[in-house]
Amino acid sequence: REFARTLLLTGANLAYFQVYRNWQCFAERLGLDWAVIANDVAAYAALGADRAVLAEGEAVSGMVGWGSAKLDTVGRNKVATVLRLMRVTGMDVVFSDADNVFHSDPFAPGVSLGDLMRSRKYDYVYQEELAKRPDPSHVAPGDGGNTGFFFVAGTRKPDNIQALFAAVLHRVDEIRARNNQLGADQSIFWQVLNELRQSGGRRPGPWGFACAAMCGRRSTCEGRETSAAATLEYCNMDPVTHPTGWERASLTEAVTYHANYAANEAKIDKLKGMHLWGAWNEDRGACDMDMDGAATPSARRRKPRLR
Repeated sequence: REFARTLLLTGANLAYFQVYRNWQCFAERLGLDWAVIANDVAAYAALGADRAVLAEGEAVSGMVGWGSAKLDTVGRNKVATVLRLMRVTGMDVVFSDADNVFHSDPFAPGVSLGDLMRSRKYDYVYQEELAKRPDPSHVAPGDGGNTGFFFVAGTRKPDNIQALFAAVLHRVDEIRARNNQLGADQSIFWQVLNELRQSGGRRPGPWGFACAAMCGRRSTCEGRETSAAATLEYCNMDPVTHPTGWERASLTEAVTYHANYAANEAKIDKLKGMHLWGAWNEDRGACDMDMDGAATPSARRRKPRLR
């Protein structure tokens, strides 16, 4: 098993179950195994202990929108739970929001995410946050991205990467404590990572790494003697293969589609527009076998690992 040491995660509460069930059908069709971060006890009970892990933190029920303290709690729970799972299992983790639907296999050879993981060069692989299709000449600057779809190598430099996630979690808690519980994990993650990048290895920090190098480019500590373990190697997924909600994305190019720049029902509208909605048949309580490209129902319940 090529990625036997990788845990695939998504997240849901009971109010978002229709979004999760749709995601489930597409993942199931591809033969993937996964676990779910359950953000409330109701979701955990519905999924069962063999599929779900209860979120590390405050429970969040109901539909929540961008800019709300409740959504920021969901983000905080994600960081805390991914950190806990890396510590407990020693595994790599791929996290995908449930509105980031897998049209085809993102781990297959020739696909951006899968190939970046397969190279075993990177500690962190992220999805760019783009509101429109990039120009062909686009080069990711490496100073920001989406934290709703990422790979983190828990097996490569475990102490270092756990320290980075712990630093992000600590900063999230600090900011939320003085800001009425507002503080999105995405902006804070990149705030911490950019502090690491800008340090150039000249000052110590809580980041677990002294330097950073993006996609094999020059290290931020160029000219300073540092160990390989002290450098965070990170890279972006190809944005056309893994788009973030921009209009006129094409399933002839896109392997995954993240319904960003929308909230709640508007996310569903985006997925409908991409023909990535309707896989779950609520009446039958199963994935709809008649839907083109959707999953077929499966009675099997497997351990949450990638195939």
